[in-house]
Formats: sequence, C-alpha cells, structure tokens
Amino acid sequence: MPEKINLNTAPTRELTQLPGIAKNVAYRIVRHRSRHGLFTQWEELLEVKEFPANALTRIKQRATLAPPPDIKPLDFVGPRRVKPNHLAEVAKKTKAYTRKSRAGKRQERLRPSA
Repeated sequence: MPEKINLNTAPTRELTQLPGIAKNVAYRIVRHRSRHGLFTQWEELLEVKEFPANALTRIKQRATLAPPPDIKPLDFVGPRRVKPNHLAEVAKKTKAYTRKSRAGKRQERLRPSA
C-alpha cells in the first residue's frame, strides 16, 4: 500500500490521488488550509465547498492529518474549529434565492410605514 498523504502538507497534485477528490476540490482544500489554518479534525474537511462527504471514510484510510515537521505536536492540537451543530446549520441553508425568501421580502415592503 502506498504511503499515506498528509492533508496538511500535500500539494494539489497529491490530493487528487485521493478517492473522490477532483482537481477543483484539491485546489479548494489547499486554499482553505492557507486561509483557515491546518486541519486538526476530519470534520473540518466538510467545510470545504463541494467536498465529497460520502468519500470521507475512504479518504481517512489513505490520508493523515499529521502536523508539518516544523510544528511541535503539542502546538498543533488546539480547540476544535467546527462545532457539530454548525455542519447541520450549513446543510439546512438554502443555496439560492427561493420563493420562500422572496415572499418574506414582499411582505416587508407592503407593511405601512410608522
């Protein structure tokens, strides 16, 4: 079996070797890592746009979340960034302008001014 890929140090080319990770998702993982810091929990990967949540178990078998060599392991472990209820809220949020949101705005415009 090939060596595991470290998600905290791997470039885009290596990330595309993971199951379910396309080139655009690999770019987003690297960009998310540079903006928000290193990954400490597997659930943090679900914050990445278009990340295949159903492939997470297969990715865990082929990848690690080890700290880079220049960071001490005790400095790497920190507070968890993703709260469990946050993922549920993001999943419920609508992705586009819907009829329901449009109806709510119409009602606000029709109210008489005070």
